[in-house]
Amino acid sequence: MKIREQIVRASAWQAASLCGLLLAGCGGSAFVPGSSTGSSVSVTGRLMGGQQPIQDSAVQLYAAGSTGYGSGATALGSVVSTDANGNFSISSDFTCPSSSSQLYLVSKGGNPGTGSDNSAILLMTALGACGNLGSLSYVTINELSTVASAWALSAFLAPDGQIGSSATNAQGLANAFTTVNNLVNLSTGTTPGSSTPANAVLPTAKINTLADILAVCVNSGSCSALFAAATPANGSAPTNTLDAALNIARHPASNAAALFAIPTPTAPFQPTLASAPADWTLAVSYAGGGLDSPDSIAVDAAGNVWAANYFGAVTELSTTGEPLSSSSGFVGGGLDESYGIAVDKTGTVWVTDQISVGANNGHGSLTVFNSSGELVSGSYGYYGGGVYFPVAVAADSAGNIWSANYGNSTASLLSSSGTAISASGGWGAGQLSGPVAVAVDANRYAWFANQSADNASVSSISPDGSKVTTVLSGGSEPSGLAIDALRSTGSSAIGHLWTANYASSTISTLQLNGSGSAVALSTGYSGGGLNHPNGIAVDGAGNVWAANFEGNSLTELQGAGSADLGLALSPSGGFGQDAHLGRPYGVAIDASGNLWVSNFGLSTITEFVGAATPVQTPLTGPALLP
Repeated sequence: MKIREQIVRASAWQAASLCGLLLAGCGGSAFVPGSSTGSSVSVTGRLMGGQQPIQDSAVQLYAAGSTGYGSGATALGSVVSTDANGNFSISSDFTCPSSSSQLYLVSKGGNPGTGSDNSAILLMTALGACGNLGSLSYVTINELSTVASAWALSAFLAPDGQIGSSATNAQGLANAFTTVNNLVNLSTGTTPGSSTPANAVLPTAKINTLADILAVCVNSGSCSALFAAATPANGSAPTNTLDAALNIARHPASNAAALFAIPTPTAPFQPTLASAPADWTLAVSYAGGGLDSPDSIAVDAAGNVWAANYFGAVTELSTTGEPLSSSSGFVGGGLDESYGIAVDKTGTVWVTDQISVGANNGHGSLTVFNSSGELVSGSYGYYGGGVYFPVAVAADSAGNIWSANYGNSTASLLSSSGTAISASGGWGAGQLSGPVAVAVDANRYAWFANQSADNASVSSISPDGSKVTTVLSGGSEPSGLAIDALRSTGSSAIGHLWTANYASSTISTLQLNGSGSAVALSTGYSGGGLNHPNGIAVDGAGNVWAANFEGNSLTELQGAGSADLGLALSPSGGFGQDAHLGRPYGVAIDASGNLWVSNFGLSTITEFVGAATPVQTPLTGPALLP
């Protein structure tokens, strides 16, 4: 579908269809930091299996590691045992490594009321930064806190409860801990969390159902059905409840019906799902902040999510989905028919205006906001360097900004201050053809999706504009681009270019060879629910995610880091069939592994909690693991 047709059809559809935890906020008092090495705190709580206390379980407090993903956690203080009522108290016989150390509790084994120890019990809850713990009156560890922790911390969690991140992704880890508290109330062990924004819609029944499935193993010791269904293809069977939850979170389409079919006669957590889901992804939807037909989205270094709205506003949500922009969004500066958005390395936000009334003869501009949402590009935005009906924008590692100019089939390059670098007529004339997407590779070549070309193609432009190369990409009507940084063994490849082909409902991939050239590896993968994909992103493991504009779902394909390149990991209808997506347009991944999708048709943004591998943000080139 050509972009102008897309505008008309989507606008008509819109008209017809629009009808970190700070634990002190959970009732505790504020923590007063002590020395630079941290201060002692105490933790009191209760361990429950379903609605039954678990006695004689070993509870340990940990600080998450910083030496690698899923490693380096430090045990704090002594192991304590729960009493007959499941109560435990960890006294202040320990010191946090620092006030920013992320703390969590793990409980092992115990008697859930059966009269004997159940060694398969492994439950946890994520507490948050030590400096924010305060004197929390109570913590509940149960199956709900375990589900919330396993999904939100999926990228950082290893078997047996080891949590850690790289030293360069402390922000992503902290944000993931905060996300836990959107899903569960740490004090009561119920969902939703005490810090869940008012604009959020949680999959409460799905979360409860997952907790009930774990509770069967916890309360009865009958775990064989859970462990069998939670064993991924070619993977190892779990031996405890936390590892089972982690397997389900990481392989949400695997044995979904079998997991749902596990008998839960008591079902301690209510309400629950009435039928088996297609997958076990947890999707939270957010409204507000000026969302009005959102298109492309981007994530900044703090984990905040920015969205361009077609009807002339920009929305900012916090990492927990709280609106940071007003109910009308950030406005002004010539915003009109905005499709593209990018955040540069300084946190400055660039937005395309396909039409600019009062400037550039109405041929569009780029409107720019600082990280606080303050307009910095004047009344009409920047439009030098040949900007002409721009519909997509990308930032490179040098701080320069590329614009895809649909109107005259060219590209523009602007400096971080908005000064034109490209010629007054733009670059790439005669080779670009209706470019609608742009992505930047490791050598700062910009790649453009030529949606209007007779034969599907992509074009690269060198950083100085002196070289333009066009390569046939396969598929039909490419609408989105994403680039990984994975090198192919025995070659000079610097990464791979992935193209979402709207009309053919496929995804193509090309191997990039470092000088703006590329070789097509596949002219079109299909399956996994691909249905007119538009937005596309690559995660930190190289896997590929696409938003299905007509399918109202997400597709995941194995990326170049796998021997099974292009293998569909999502079910036949895609992920999120129950996530209330509405014409999903853009997709972005944050440093916590959360995947964010803009719903053009519903004026909402949906977060798939912990679904992907973390990506360094903001995106100023290929997707990299932070």
